[in-house]
Amino acid sequence: MKLSIIVVTKNRARDLARCLDSIAAAFGVAAPLDGEIVIVDNGSTDNTAAVIDGWARANGVPMQALSQPAPGRSRALNSALRAAKGDVLAFTDDDCQLHPEYVNDLLRHAAADTDLILRGGRIELGDPTDLPFTINTSTTPKRWSRALDSTRYDYIAGELNGCNLTMRRALVERLGPFDENFGPGSRMGSGDDAEYMFRAYVNGITLEYVPDMTVFHHHGRKTNEEGRALLLRYAIGWGGLKVKYLFQHPPFLYQTYLDLREVLKEIITNTNTLLPDIGFSHRDSLLCEMRGALRYLLMYKGSVPTPRPFL
Repeated sequence: MKLSIIVVTKNRARDLARCLDSIAAAFGVAAPLDGEIVIVDNGSTDNTAAVIDGWARANGVPMQALSQPAPGRSRALNSALRAAKGDVLAFTDDDCQLHPEYVNDLLRHAAADTDLILRGGRIELGDPTDLPFTINTSTTPKRWSRALDSTRYDYIAGELNGCNLTMRRALVERLGPFDENFGPGSRMGSGDDAEYMFRAYVNGITLEYVPDMTVFHHHGRKTNEEGRALLLRYAIGWGGLKVKYLFQHPPFLYQTYLDLREVLKEIITNTNTLLPDIGFSHRDSLLCEMRGALRYLLMYKGSVPTPRPFL
């Protein structure tokens, strides 16, 4: 079973070696292993290319170093998917470090699968002084699927995160590439990972969270203003996704219903019932989702496209 670990990077030359070193260490723990790193430089203007080249020369880990200068994380991910040779694909970010047992944990789960699974794992803060966002430290395994009608009672966005996702190549061949209108650098600005989760769910794929398979996220956001800006971008992306999948799976609007109830409570009590510490309320979330929905509709003038075939 060949493994490809995919990393998209942009202007993080100073921290990139830390990420790559952690992948190499996890490969070493899992040896013997048929594995590779596929790294895509998504238009860096610092010395990222030189750092990648120097690291590859100094280490014996098989690596494909690609360049995708056109903006968009999803576009870079699709470049990686076309190049990756693995039967199993794992995705992490350039500001993350893998736990030394990460590859062993990933392969153990993959070997036990009897069906296609889109799986995410535990995400811890790499720096405890960073805001506790874009993490999931739950110790409880969890699954979502259309067969279980999960989204009628629960919400999937935010439970799994693009810095710690794994899937088989067969799943990509079934679902197609990432939607290049979502994600950092795209017209929607966020939501590349959530879009793939929504698409998998709609197509009958089980989503799973496992409490091992750990990465440490050094996202670097420390101020309330940075945290609020991040959540505003996420909410815009979620609004676009709800429009995209509205007619395929209306229960995705369940969270909007819950937000509406909380908005009414906030109006009546004149309080923020979501995240008052950073000034992000249910009203903010709902307004940004409405912006995202409108942005998506204007982008396509009311037509909802399907992803192009995987190349």
